[in-house]
Amino acid sequence: MCGICGHVRLGAGSGPGPAPDGLAPLLALLGHRGPDQTSSWLDSGGNVALGHTRLSILDLDPRAGQPMHDPHTGNVIVFNGEIYNFRALRAVLKEQGEVFRTTGDTEVLLALYRQHGQGCLPMLRGMFAFALWDAGRRELFIARDRMGKKPLVYFDGPGGLVFASEIRALRAHPLCPAGGGVDGLDPVALDLYLSLGYVPAPRTILSGVAKLPPASCAVYDASGLRIRRWWDADYREKIDVTEAEALNLAWVALRESVRLRLESDVPLGLLLSGGVDSSLVAAVLADLCPGQARAFSIGFDEKKYNELPHAQAVAKHLGLNLTHEIMPAATLESLPEVALRYGEPYADDSALPSLFLSRMARKHITVALGGDGGDELALGYPAYRHAKVASAIHALLPLARPADANLRRLAQARSHAARARREFLSANVWPEARPLLRTAARNWPLKALLYTPEAKERLAGCYADWFLPWLSRSFAHAANPVERMLYIDNATCLPDDLLVKMDIASMAVGLEVRSPLLDHTLVELFAAFPVDLKVRGGETKYLLKKMAERVLPKDILYRRKQGFDLPIREWMAGPMQGFVMDALCSAHPALSAHIDMDAAKNIAREHAGGANHKNMLWRLLMLALWSRQA
Repeated sequence: MCGICGHVRLGAGSGPGPAPDGLAPLLALLGHRGPDQTSSWLDSGGNVALGHTRLSILDLDPRAGQPMHDPHTGNVIVFNGEIYNFRALRAVLKEQGEVFRTTGDTEVLLALYRQHGQGCLPMLRGMFAFALWDAGRRELFIARDRMGKKPLVYFDGPGGLVFASEIRALRAHPLCPAGGGVDGLDPVALDLYLSLGYVPAPRTILSGVAKLPPASCAVYDASGLRIRRWWDADYREKIDVTEAEALNLAWVALRESVRLRLESDVPLGLLLSGGVDSSLVAAVLADLCPGQARAFSIGFDEKKYNELPHAQAVAKHLGLNLTHEIMPAATLESLPEVALRYGEPYADDSALPSLFLSRMARKHITVALGGDGGDELALGYPAYRHAKVASAIHALLPLARPADANLRRLAQARSHAARARREFLSANVWPEARPLLRTAARNWPLKALLYTPEAKERLAGCYADWFLPWLSRSFAHAANPVERMLYIDNATCLPDDLLVKMDIASMAVGLEVRSPLLDHTLVELFAAFPVDLKVRGGETKYLLKKMAERVLPKDILYRRKQGFDLPIREWMAGPMQGFVMDALCSAHPALSAHIDMDAAKNIAREHAGGANHKNMLWRLLMLALWSRQA
């Protein structure tokens, strides 16, 4: 695991090309991702510079460092992530005559590319973002893993293509068009952020800076940048299995997924919340490493939000060595640090406990397994349960996909009748359109108060412009409302919110987190299972819970779903009132071109007075904190 960056300039352009020390500022800001070694490479022609900061996990020998060269072709790679099936791939390559100098996965990736070119991507089982300079073709090849676990951001301008693992590092490059910070804010990205709490790919909050989308790759050569999606989840083809057969298939796949993620030359443990997902991973880990598994948990003083007793019960049942801490309220002082580290406004309130947990675990281990992805794998959110009603209706009636124009008009209508119709359709007929018909429509009144008149006119339809193409794609990849919702979630909020949260929080302290439940073979297997095996009656994650019944007590599994959340509604209405108001008052003046900050302060006062503006106020708070450091 590490940080990567680079600058490639090909063909005519303005501004300086790559320089020997041009990546030094970026590498300095990526040091937390790879504290063990920092290296860079500049090609002899002065067209390509690649940089790498290394967190040593596999093959600790310095020869395994990067940028790594292929002596056969002159190709050079910088790679962030892990290829979990690299030993099997390496064995095949050795049978074909390949000779390896190192024992890790980076050299395997170089050899695979030499033999298969871009066709190597479907062979990879892992999490990754990499950039490979193809010396023969004179082109840069960049790619991200299927689920989007590892990030890559870039800008493409007259001075060439510059990329990095994090926005903060990218902005340190002198050619970055967003060097001016808030002055370069993308208003469309701002609107999406206030709607979602994060900025979805390919946008970032900064104009001219973009994210390479998950499951995508790109080629950059003298003719420019060309991006394509190389993998997609598909929920249409189902396999005919009994529940018992599905349980056995899923158990074998999960066990193999966990086993592959135990490959490490440094200490490894588990992040345990006490929920079904991390508890199931813990059970497999305890079985594979009897008496050796270590787990790490945190708790809160507020009983309503405290899952620590559940984590302790799981650890005791499985015989895990559990280390835990209570997260103090004073940790709120770390909020400016959170705003800084994410590089753009990010309003998932569980980012703070994720950072606290990662920092605590890193005192003892360098690699951790986590339970991320169980809800998206096996239909764990209540909305999926509600959507089964619509699935039953669709099974009886030939309902055609609603027209985009009709959905757009309905989302923007403000009458009482329109609101009632939106609520009915999003609950019972088109739940896959709920993010537009319900969530976005409910957000708009507050956004209309916040936006300046110019911004209000410019941004009114931005959310629909972003969401409707994803809705269209969901109809091409799933045959029922439940799995169309799942497709959209897995393509948007999973990689752009949930996985960003853990990547930034863990890598901030040099901790590598691996997610067995997001192994693409497991995702594809669950996609092929009938919906009834994932949501049955009122029970979400039905199959995953049945798997867990084999190894965990039922009282741990069947309880109210509890997220990794903070009591932010209560805090912002109580002890955080002054903190929130101070942040809004000291926000960067450039925000006033888009947002009426007096309206933002009124929202804070209303929340303190009893109104529930939790989501919007938290987003405004994190936006203000980010703007002060941008």
